[in-house]
Amino acid sequence: MVQHNKLVEAKYRLSVEEQKIIKILISQIQRDDEDFKDYEFHVRELAELMGMQHKDPYGVLQSITKKLTTKGLEFHDPASNTLIQTAWLSGAKYKIGEGTVILHFDPLLKPLLLQLQSYFTKYELCHILRFKGQYTIRFFEFRRSFLGKSKKEVTFSMKELRGIFGLNRDEYREFSDFKRRVLDSARLELLEKTGKSFTWEPVRQGRGGKVIGVHFVFDEDNEDQEQEILGNEIPTSIATPALLPQKDDKTVSMLVDCGVALPVAEELAAAYEEPYIREKIALLTAHVGPVKSRAGFLVKALHEDWKDPEQEERRRAEERRRAAQAEAERHARLRAIKQGFEMHAKNHAMEQYKQLPEATRQSFKAEFLGTLAGILAQRYANKPGFDFEDPYYRSFVMQNKLSSLTLEAYLAQAELALSPEDAHDLRAL
Repeated sequence: MVQHNKLVEAKYRLSVEEQKIIKILISQIQRDDEDFKDYEFHVRELAELMGMQHKDPYGVLQSITKKLTTKGLEFHDPASNTLIQTAWLSGAKYKIGEGTVILHFDPLLKPLLLQLQSYFTKYELCHILRFKGQYTIRFFEFRRSFLGKSKKEVTFSMKELRGIFGLNRDEYREFSDFKRRVLDSARLELLEKTGKSFTWEPVRQGRGGKVIGVHFVFDEDNEDQEQEILGNEIPTSIATPALLPQKDDKTVSMLVDCGVALPVAEELAAAYEEPYIREKIALLTAHVGPVKSRAGFLVKALHEDWKDPEQEERRRAEERRRAAQAEAERHARLRAIKQGFEMHAKNHAMEQYKQLPEATRQSFKAEFLGTLAGILAQRYANKPGFDFEDPYYRSFVMQNKLSSLTLEAYLAQAELALSPEDAHDLRAL
């Protein structure tokens, strides 16, 4: 998915659900498109993709799209040196009885979304669909935008930030509120959901004066993430007092027998009393289940003062919980990718179908009706005028009559690289 960086820095304010609809629409645009198209979705599929839990997705989506036809954004077009003010959508058409909606971008957005040849921001839709905070999405885009221009740091004035986020004059007037509701909430959710975030510091007017801006430093994509799982590599050095007591050769031997490297064992023996070390070795011995690294287990037990098997079991339970949560998030990401693929495949087929002569379409329908029997045949005998939106007929046409978009082609087009395990599980969904 791509969008012009001027859109990333545009002034607007949308709810989380409104932003997600716009990003899903952007994901439908191809790089070589010369104009916006009709972007058609099944309402239930769109609601599911957005993670909506509402009992009435039709009513909620109608309310959201109506707002997007009136909610504005403001940006500067450098090509024409023009300040542009426009709405997001020029219209939305709901097909009564078919459960579908057709959305149209406002034409004034063309310079920002079509035929991008210079700076653009590329990001994964599956990340954005997981975010809960409206400011998290904006900062996710900021980070991608500035890193894409080889800029790790940037400073905004408070006036610029408030304008970009569309804040009213009375909202978060105190910087402490802005810090809590905007900066820290977005920073923490980014870190939790993507492993990459940003740090910030206030820019003050005068020494200790009023905050007039914020300086941001964005995490780079090639940075190594710290891991908090058991069995990490053992550190090559351990912080110890400057003057160490004489190390005990017997204690060193016990540590080495547990797999600790000799230099580290010597530092540990000098830093901790023998009874304390024996206590942690006993924990290692009593540990039930596989241990990725005996030495790593022991070093952590010493540093973190693990107490007893019950405490260790609580820690293992927390690790299992985190692993289960990570697995659930992985499957949610794969489901989002699959849903995106299915939407693309359907729209790909629909574009082909619309280009067919009417006589060809009628021949497809006649052939389809010839395949039916029993209840379905009776159903279609009383259902004149069915077309591509009918799920059974659409499936017949896509499988037998049109060139289909393959999953591999979609992943390449979306620039999504999956591990062999993810690719296998995605196909199994």
